[in-house]
Amino acid sequence: MEIYLLRHGTTEWNARHQIQGGSDIPLDQLGEKMARETGVELIRLGIFFDRVFSSPLSRALATARLACPYQEPEADEHLRELNFGPFEGRTVKEMTSDPTCAFRYFKVNPARYDFEVRLLQKQPGEKVPESLTELCRRASAFIEEKIDPLVRDSSARRILISGHGAMNKALLMAFQKKTDLRSFWGKGLQDNCGITLIKASAGKDGSVIYQSDETSLTYYPEALKAKISSLL
Repeated sequence: MEIYLLRHGTTEWNARHQIQGGSDIPLDQLGEKMARETGVELIRLGIFFDRVFSSPLSRALATARLACPYQEPEADEHLRELNFGPFEGRTVKEMTSDPTCAFRYFKVNPARYDFEVRLLQKQPGEKVPESLTELCRRASAFIEEKIDPLVRDSSARRILISGHGAMNKALLMAFQKKTDLRSFWGKGLQDNCGITLIKASAGKDGSVIYQSDETSLTYYPEALKAKISSLL
């Protein structure tokens, strides 16, 4: 089975480098165009999906619908983006330059970010971010509940998962059975409407094996066509 892991198209907050997280920010015009063009190119390549899963947040759900117009996505709460709590709405530049803000570790040292957030969670009554550990647990639960059974019973040839920057990295961690948060970012953040291909197979003992080189494919049609074709 092939799993296409798609990040949502752009939003106004992406353009302003504001952290979105659990905030339900819709796609902007460019984001809609990106998702639509991605869908057109996938169809031209003869790539159709038997099942489509999506985060319930509108930017991911709209991306799934535009990229796969023939199949209504199944919204799943496990796929929500990391909840950044009080960091949401603030800009990356503002927080990374603040020596008191835990977010400054988010991209450069995810294990330290996780540690700092768990310290914040010990302060009662405060609105705090979700930890990366909790995000990875959600990702693992989604794979165990929804994806593993599809691989074992061969009921789908291809599936699409429409998600978010941090959530998709957590899914890749779970697919690869990695637990060390120091490797959380792997080859880096997916581009908006970037696609990462994962191949899945089931063993005779019921085990499920996932393989991916973590390469994120750009949405631009010609580049998408060349890169996907080289991976299939």
